[in-house]
Amino acid sequence: MAACCGTVTAGEYDFTIPEARPKHYELGARLEARTIYHRFDETSARYRLIRFQDDPGSDAHDWYLSAELSGRYRTGMLQAVLLTHHEFADTYTENEWINKIYEGYVSLTPTPHLTLDAGKKLVLWGKGYAWNPVGFINPPKDPDDPTLSLEGNTFAGVDLIKSFTTGGLANIGLTAMLLPVIEDWTNEDFGDDGDLNAAVKLYLLWHDTDLDFICYDGPSQPLSLGFDFARNLAENVEVHGELAYRRDAAHVVIDADGPSTPSREDQVSYLIGMRYLNARDTTFIAEYYHNGNGYDRDEMKAFFADQEAAFDRWQTTGDSSSMQRAGRLAGPVYQQRNMGEDYFYLKISQKEPFDILYFTPWITSMVNLQDFSFNLQPGLTWTPVTNLELNCRVGIPVGASRTEFGEKPDAWRPEAWVRYYF
Repeated sequence: MAACCGTVTAGEYDFTIPEARPKHYELGARLEARTIYHRFDETSARYRLIRFQDDPGSDAHDWYLSAELSGRYRTGMLQAVLLTHHEFADTYTENEWINKIYEGYVSLTPTPHLTLDAGKKLVLWGKGYAWNPVGFINPPKDPDDPTLSLEGNTFAGVDLIKSFTTGGLANIGLTAMLLPVIEDWTNEDFGDDGDLNAAVKLYLLWHDTDLDFICYDGPSQPLSLGFDFARNLAENVEVHGELAYRRDAAHVVIDADGPSTPSREDQVSYLIGMRYLNARDTTFIAEYYHNGNGYDRDEMKAFFADQEAAFDRWQTTGDSSSMQRAGRLAGPVYQQRNMGEDYFYLKISQKEPFDILYFTPWITSMVNLQDFSFNLQPGLTWTPVTNLELNCRVGIPVGASRTEFGEKPDAWRPEAWVRYYF
């Protein structure tokens, strides 16, 4: 027995977990169904301007079905990304299909410190939540829903980054890109056909503070310089800010008697904000924003007075040319989303109140500090199962006549949407 036991040896066990093979590709999608109910303010300037010849009644519904399809392929130092957006909109104004490529680009990373990009890609510069005054090349953000997917810009760019182990400077990064304007195909909002615009951002992580220095210029664009920062003062307190300067930028003021007054001016915009999380998992986001291209209280009154005068002439004479002219003048102003000069934004969200898992109610308010009109918006988000998200919110604009939110076309606007990811 001793001789037999002598031939027995213990087995060798290897507890090393083999490295998982990374997949070369990723596929995903987001499906969304959204409904919006409009309770119109039929005395508002915007409602009269849009619907003066086609009265839809006191209320209406909009329906939206959308799908976003994403794909990513990696092999070695090469990566290719595609994101498409497809939407059917059935609104009280029209029915339409929207099909767009939000992103389609290739990236080459020959070293960890160098990345080359070419194609259509979403780039978001700035630290603000509701606004980004330094986001000179950012697509327009909806302050009511800043997390929505956005369409990128077409460019060729390079990213360089370097890390340091000693000293106050931990990281430095340089991003440079060229943005061509090619007819109606790409970057048409950045100038005339054939223009070649340039954007540069220098990033520093200095003493645990994120710093960005930004420059943007082009043949038909004003020279734009920007600076932003973000820092955690504590594990639950963050502050951020942005400062933007645009030299010789266009500014149009619509006078009360009708004609528009174009001018060129140097514009300064800035933002300061903070995020705070308390012990009860309540998050507060507050921001103050000064819009250098915005209208003050008197200019806002004159803007709406022109539309009121045009509506009165149409009712008196029946000639719609005055309303059409007012619409042409007001259109670019309304496209700014927030056309005022000074704003305050506040969002309060509560994570899982009453121990309801994956449930977050929230409320936001955006105040025009020039005319003291505001938009109040309560809402909630619930994720009952993985990848299924239920949302609803109600927009309630409040303000006197000839104020920004007092002249919104909706007296109140509830909406609900369902999102599914896979």
